[in-house]
Amino acid sequence: MAQGINNKDFLKTLSRGLSLIKSFDGETPKMTLTEVAKKNHMSRASARRFVLTLENLGYLERIEDYFQLTPNILDIGKHYLENLNFIEIITPFMREVSQKVGKACSASILNGMDIVYIARIPSQQQILSVNLNIGSHLPAYCTSMGRVMLSDLSEGDLELYLKKAALTSYTDKTIVDPDQLRQVIRKVKKEGYSLVNQELEKSLRAIAVPVRNNSGRVICAINVGIPVGQVKMDEVISDYLPVLKAAAKKAEKGLTYHAPTL
Repeated sequence: MAQGINNKDFLKTLSRGLSLIKSFDGETPKMTLTEVAKKNHMSRASARRFVLTLENLGYLERIEDYFQLTPNILDIGKHYLENLNFIEIITPFMREVSQKVGKACSASILNGMDIVYIARIPSQQQILSVNLNIGSHLPAYCTSMGRVMLSDLSEGDLELYLKKAALTSYTDKTIVDPDQLRQVIRKVKKEGYSLVNQELEKSLRAIAVPVRNNSGRVICAINVGIPVGQVKMDEVISDYLPVLKAAAKKAEKGLTYHAPTL
């Protein structure tokens, strides 16, 4: 529950409805009523009321015995994304990065414990085993963009993050010790970039830089992922970092020009 909200102000029905919507994910894009009830830990009668309400509102559709989300669900996040006008500003510069280095270039923001992808210029080469799209989540602590975003947190907020985050090892290189992770994030803050080596996936390196608004706060991060066998660690810094930094500076100039709309 969000800090500062009283129990009497917390709408459990709304919370359960939103959780039900999010239960339609990549693993279960469509479900029967029974499956919805089981996945959301509710009775079939309760699940039926939620599902029929969402169907009536146009957010779910029924195909025989299965329910699935409709494109109308995008309306929920559309207005938020429309306010992120910097997406339109940074995308051309991300495209330049992708063209220059021949790799996908992505942008993300911090959302709770995770980063959320807000823009992505794909490449023909699939690097990650998961398919990343706008709205995809990845853990912040072991990703290059996540560490860039975490490096802009206050000391208190960073300590709160490290306390709450479930630090799980994805590979034998994943840093899960809070003290070590704290030092790594401080180094990112000092150096102005993050280079992650095979911590999220084996054989993948990623390098990210911050994009700041006119107040100097980090509003998003952009990165490039590189297969380990293609480029050495020092080459990632010498060949990829300058391209990312140049794109970030161009984006920041655009954000300064459009400052009144931020």
